[in-house]
Parts: sequence; C-alpha cells; structure tokens
Amino acid sequence: MKFGKYFLWVLLFMATPLCAEPSPYDSDPDKMFASVYQNLGISLPSDIARDSTVWLKLDELRREPCDRPAIVGLAKGLQAVGYKRQAADGLMAFIGKCGGPVEGYRTAANIYMNLSDFDHAVVAADELVRHEPTSHSDYYVRARALSAAKYYDRALDDYASVIELFADKKRISSNVFVEEAEAFDALKRPCEAMAAIRTWVSFDPENRETSQAHRLIDSYAAKGACEANAGSRTEKFPLRGPGAVVVVTAEINGVKGKFVLDTGASFLSLSSSFSEKAGLVPRAGSQIVLNTANGDTEGMLGKADSVRLGSLQAKDVSVIVQKDQRNLYGNNDGLLGMSFLSRFNVSLANGFIAVSTKSH
Repeated sequence: MKFGKYFLWVLLFMATPLCAEPSPYDSDPDKMFASVYQNLGISLPSDIARDSTVWLKLDELRREPCDRPAIVGLAKGLQAVGYKRQAADGLMAFIGKCGGPVEGYRTAANIYMNLSDFDHAVVAADELVRHEPTSHSDYYVRARALSAAKYYDRALDDYASVIELFADKKRISSNVFVEEAEAFDALKRPCEAMAAIRTWVSFDPENRETSQAHRLIDSYAAKGACEANAGSRTEKFPLRGPGAVVVVTAEINGVKGKFVLDTGASFLSLSSSFSEKAGLVPRAGSQIVLNTANGDTEGMLGKADSVRLGSLQAKDVSVIVQKDQRNLYGNNDGLLGMSFLSRFNVSLANGFIAVSTKSH
C-alpha cells in the first residue's frame, strides 16, 4: 500500500514540469518584428508591442506581410493603447506596399485630423479620393482636412463635389453647407457664404427656415452688403406643360445668355464657351466632379461678379464652369441654379414660376 502511494507520487512528480515553458511575449519584439517595423515605417516600445492584441497582429504581419485584416486589427490595437500616429503611419505604408485596403486611407486621415496633423490628413485624403473619385463621403473627408489645413480654395472644390455627387440634396448634412460657408468667409467672400446657407435652407424650407439659420444668413449678408435689390420685385416665367423646361435670359457679368431655370441644381453652371464670353476665369487648378444627366464630368469653381434676371440682381455668385466641350445644356448656355436662386423666393402658381425678392 505504501509502495503504491510512493509510486503515484513519483508519477505526479515526473508529470510536473520543473520550469514553466517560456511565454512568446518573452521574446525581444525589436528582433522578432524587425521586418514588420521596417515595412510599416514604425517602431514601438517593448511594452506596447507586448500588448496581447498588438503582439498578435504584429506576429500575423511577420508571417504574412500583406495580411489586410491584420493591419486593420493592428491599427485598432495601437489606437486603443494610445499610439495613434503609429497606427496611421502604419496604415499608409501598408497600403502603399500592398495596395489596400483603401478604407485605411479614411481611417488614417481621421486619425491625423484628431492629432491636428492636418497636412498629413490631406495626404491621406488625397489618396482616398484618387482611389474612389466619385464618392461624396470621401470628398467630404478631404474637404474637412483641407479646411483644417487652411487650404480653403481646394476645400470649396470638394464641398461643391460633395453637393454635386449627393443624389438626394435634402439629405445632405447641414455640416457640409455650414463648413462650406465658413471656407467662403475665410476667403473674404461672405455673399457666397450667405448663399451656401440659403441653398441648404432651400432644399427643405419647411424644416430649415429657423431663427438660427436666419441669424447666420443675416450675419454674412451684413458683412458683405449682399442684398442688391430694393423693394419688392418679381419676375414670372410661363410653364409650357408638366415637366417642361423653363429657359430664361440672364446676364452674367453683363453678358446675356440662355439658361435653364433649375431649382434642383446646386450652382449656377456655365458652359466653358459662355464663361469665356463673360470674362469669368475659374480658379487655376480647380476641379469639381459633376453628376449630370449625361454622366459624370468635371467642372471648375468660380465667381460671377454679378448675375441679373430681369429686375433681380445678385453679386458675388458661385458658379461652376463646365471643363470639357460637350454640349451638356442643349442649345443653352447653362443652368440657373440655387447659388443664385436661393437668394430669392421661388414659387409655382397659376402656370408660372415666380422669382421674387425676399422679405427677410
């Protein structure tokens, strides 16, 4: 009996390891992950590398350098332990070497924005837009980065692209128009800032005609002395039938042209040939994506010093100039859109479209 107990004790002793097996976290991360650090252009303190999530993803990338889920997981892990810059830098380097995931550029841009590193945010957003050139959400990411970096002219191009590419204008966030107005104001263009807010209101006046919106409009209008119409004035244009196109004669910088009156268009849009006649020169390098009935095309953002529709007049009106030579407007010179019309009341009654001065 004693011998049996003794024999059992020996077996238990032999089954018990004399020392615990070494943990993988005991390895030197600088040596173990040297290739990963080199590929991602980052370095990490040993204690950060030994975080369980970070270690696991680093090890996956050591074995498979272009493992996309692993880089996404590593970026999340690094953000969780406060190493945000390394997360963004690693994402940028990984995508450059491995070709994706493209959404990593968006993550990197937002991380850089949170770090107030706006120039790097612009670089990441540039890559995002380059890979997804018709995504309104990507243009918005870049617009915010450009505004934060004080590249206001470029930001205005992107805010315009966001608006143009968004199918249902009523659903565009107010942030787009408020930030667009702030960029105009930063460039000392308060009348265009005012029109940006009025355009937002015009897409859903029932819910957006608020005292807060009008205070903002009034502040920009006062700053730019934007209201050029004295008294009550109205211009009426007959409708030729349901869904009929209304073509009006308007003057841009004193030059007459034929324009489709279009309350669904965000901007006054001009053909390139008419813009030359009107002496309207867009900003050099300006580029906007336009979503038209004839497909996507490119335009340039500019400003008309004056626009007149009969007795109605507005100054400093944002315009988009068509970049290519395709005839997008039929036999007309462009679209008379909301960057001009939002400064007036537009109503439909008794077979006419009426455009009149605002009482407010």
